[in-house]
Amino acid sequence: MVTLRPVYIIPPHMSHALALPDDHPVSTAEFERFLEAQQDDECWELVDGRIHMMTNPDGRHELIVGNLGGPLHAALRKRGCQASQGGMRVQRSDDERGTYSPKPDIVGWCSRNDAQRYTTEPGIVVEVLSPSTEDHDRERKLPFYKALPTLRHIVFVHKTEMRIEHWRRSPDGWSKEILPTDADVLRLEAALFEIDLGTIYDGVIFGND
Repeated sequence: MVTLRPVYIIPPHMSHALALPDDHPVSTAEFERFLEAQQDDECWELVDGRIHMMTNPDGRHELIVGNLGGPLHAALRKRGCQASQGGMRVQRSDDERGTYSPKPDIVGWCSRNDAQRYTTEPGIVVEVLSPSTEDHDRERKLPFYKALPTLRHIVFVHKTEMRIEHWRRSPDGWSKEILPTDADVLRLEAALFEIDLGTIYDGVIFGND
């Protein structure tokens, strides 16, 4: 996930888009109306009833997303599925009373509804972590992702070091693996896809954070 702005509710100068008190949890229906009212290119997501503004990603983030998202999309297309790089939000259902509509860095899904800006049937989600967003992703988004019935893989990719955390769902529940070296292989069985960390981090230079 890209860096969050310091404000984590609707910025004051945009409060006209939703006439809501500050402590009111925003629903997905209200969030959609908020998005339709925007006249800029800012990126937004809804997490736990709060609208978050996301800044543009840096070069390291873009490299990681491209190195993983491109090959994953190619693998999914062979199965009639697809992967989006930062363009698709995830929701539990079409219920407009929901309070979550996050936008992962990569999401893979197989259902097709090109008219929607979100999917309710994700199979894979990937978040690229940075120091400023890691707590937010773990505490707010990870529990939501784990509760999605169609999700098979959750991948957290660290941006400041070579390290991937992979949650895999089986009939017994969720299990977690840590991948810390360039020879380690990320295996996403739901997509019949695997890729080594050396490829995911190709071109990434650590430091200067």
